[in-house]
Amino acid sequence: MNAYIEIESLRSLISQRNDARYDECLRMLKRNLILNFSFSKSEALADPSIQNWMKELTSGAIAPKPKWDSEYPDPSDELTLDNITIDKLCAVYLLDDEEPQRLASAMLVGYCGHELETLSQLFVLPETQEYSCRLNATKINSWKNISSYSAPCTDILISDRYILSNKSLLGRNLYQIINAVVRKTHNLPINIVLFVERDSIGLDVDLEKVGKTIKQNVEEIVGEEPNVTFVLCKQHRNPLFHDRLILTNYRAITSGDTFNYFNENGNIKTGGFGITIESLADSCCYVQDTVIDTYCKQLKKDIPYAMVQGDKKSNFLSFF
Repeated sequence: MNAYIEIESLRSLISQRNDARYDECLRMLKRNLILNFSFSKSEALADPSIQNWMKELTSGAIAPKPKWDSEYPDPSDELTLDNITIDKLCAVYLLDDEEPQRLASAMLVGYCGHELETLSQLFVLPETQEYSCRLNATKINSWKNISSYSAPCTDILISDRYILSNKSLLGRNLYQIINAVVRKTHNLPINIVLFVERDSIGLDVDLEKVGKTIKQNVEEIVGEEPNVTFVLCKQHRNPLFHDRLILTNYRAITSGDTFNYFNENGNIKTGGFGITIESLADSCCYVQDTVIDTYCKQLKKDIPYAMVQGDKKSNFLSFF
């Protein structure tokens, strides 16, 4: 994962070294993120505080190699959702701006004085600064309770071949999952794409009605109506992952057997061991690369053979 850092924001970060979150965030920058500085190395070395910080950053067995004078997304131009590349879509930004950019409501875009707050959102458990957690159905109790583990997002990919198999399960599962995942996003339309097995959709499930319900629910939470797309795959042509997956800009949620954890009464129905919620900033999390580099590329090749319904909008995928 990339981190784009401007010089005033770095100075601000250095000034917060007495904050309890600082040491672990420094370790994150050192071990987990690709550092892209918008300024030159000579400019950094001319500032004693940055020079000392660089020594701290590069000391020890793990020594990152920052990119100097890196091609930096211009917040007023490139840093929009028009033709944005995935490495920028799933990056964290520490900008010199004193006011947050519009995309700070859907991506991790920090501004001066809020660097640690922004970086800490890369942890699934900010209080203990952990990158992942595993929850069983009993501990979750309701999908509403996973909202605290979420992060801002512009896009959501959901891969579960049977998530639409039973209309009565949607209210306690799919709808609640999406509502929980979008809780930390505000005032930007989110692109939601659901991958399901075509032959597994319940006879009583109306995709148009499902899409409308998702849109109504998300608009009430986010303030903007989302784009909803259904990718209906044939198993022999577009084999879905066996494990169920939810991917956003900064999170991967995996479940072994299903995301239909609860029946229509809210009682546990799954026999699985639970779900894992991971930060894509974790150097051991390969879900993002696997999905985008393997599955999504294959989907592009097979798009003529899949049935795609809905808005057909995604920053992760192209449907045309």
